[in-house]
Amino acid sequence: MTEEWKPVDSQILVDAWEEIKDCAEAIQKDLACPDETISKMLRSVAETFDNTVEDILDKEEQDWEK
Repeated sequence: MTEEWKPVDSQILVDAWEEIKDCAEAIQKDLACPDETISKMLRSVAETFDNTVEDILDKEEQDWEK
């Protein structure tokens, strides 16, 4: 993906960010864990999206080469 993504409606992006933050804060409260732990958890979740997208793009590229 070479083009930079931009939301159609920036308010939807703001709302989504707030939902993710609220959810992370609730999980942090339930676990009674420090900021560093929830931060690591969120980064780990983000990495799964990155890896998945990369894997999909790599597979498509391999399929095109066939």
